[in-house]
Amino acid sequence: MNKPLLYFSYLIIVANIIILSAGYVANIAFIGPFLGGLMAIGTDPIILLLGALLGGGLVAKSYKFSVIYLWIGAMFLTMLVHVILGTTRVIVDLVKFDALLIISALIIIATSFFRPLIADMTEDFEKPTTKKAPK
Repeated sequence: MNKPLLYFSYLIIVANIIILSAGYVANIAFIGPFLGGLMAIGTDPIILLLGALLGGGLVAKSYKFSVIYLWIGAMFLTMLVHVILGTTRVIVDLVKFDALLIISALIIIATSFFRPLIADMTEDFEKPTTKKAPK
């Protein structure tokens, strides 16, 4: 697995936890509606499916700039959902973007735990070798 992608996924989750907990402790009025919107939009089936596809696609195919693809993919999917659902508020799109990043990060982190197990299970398989005809 691509290590920067895994580290960036942890960074997304930790940053969201820190921002939301600091906002809750400091009693910032913006954090309550943001967290409520994140819970509402984060459980939307369209957002869940698109976030899982984005995270799974980045795990299945390892790219050189996977972190950039995660960011651009979440932006593109946010614009796609914006057009499909016809939202009028910018804050809703920011929450959708954050929800897509969180869902993708959770998929990437979850698959990183199973990567050693898959490597252990497939180490016994050998690549097929072609035999050369004797001269």
